[in-house]
Amino acid sequence: MYFNTRKIRLKTFLNLLLLITSSVTIAQQIDSAMFFNPLVNDITKKILPLEALIDSAIANEPLIKLEDLEIAYARYDIKSARRDWTKHFGFDADLHYGTYWYNDRDELTQLGRFYLNESRRTNYWVGIYVKFPIFYIIDRKNEINKKKKLVEVSMVRKQERIRQIRELVITTYNELVQQQHLLIIANDFRQFSMVQMQMAELQYLNREIDIADYTRLKDYQTRGDLNFAEILGRFNIAYTLLEEIVGIKFNLVNVLK
Repeated sequence: MYFNTRKIRLKTFLNLLLLITSSVTIAQQIDSAMFFNPLVNDITKKILPLEALIDSAIANEPLIKLEDLEIAYARYDIKSARRDWTKHFGFDADLHYGTYWYNDRDELTQLGRFYLNESRRTNYWVGIYVKFPIFYIIDRKNEINKKKKLVEVSMVRKQERIRQIRELVITTYNELVQQQHLLIIANDFRQFSMVQMQMAELQYLNREIDIADYTRLKDYQTRGDLNFAEILGRFNIAYTLLEEIVGIKFNLVNVLK
């Protein structure tokens, strides 16, 4: 019985250890998949396709959402303009009940005296009125058409904004791809100048070249490093701008950043 208990505990421990090991392995695979080296990995394979990025940018653009709200508001305005005629029809009703005192004089007897009378009455009246200004009758259709044009204007503005967003995403996307290509070229030059500089150092120590040649080669290496750093900066800017425009965080860990 004791042996079986130890066996069960050992099996449970091994299963738990296997589960933890598998989880760590999967996490490492996920984490390593998020690492990105622009000198090796193609950025277009790491982010969404261009059309998907454009759709995301359009969906997350506040100005387009604003145009949708203005279109909806203008359509409600059209409904109000079509119902506006009802304000010229009305229904009135009034009801009064109470005790009234009157100071009257009897003209028939010609006595010239006034009498105080008490009267209890219920007064009511009901009425319907119709009032149509001539200007409203003439201008009603024109007023509705003006509201419709506001909808069309908002729709055209929305389409124009969508076109601008498409151009911006395409431009930024291509800028990102171009900067990666330039980065690879700049890195090749940097690696070549580094090897060349190592050879130059040996040649300078062996007095095969003079200080002027050594300085010139060092200047080439420095300019290559500066060019690489500038292109890397532009690449990172394009990457961040594209994230901001499309409203998506790519969550790539740039190993050169």
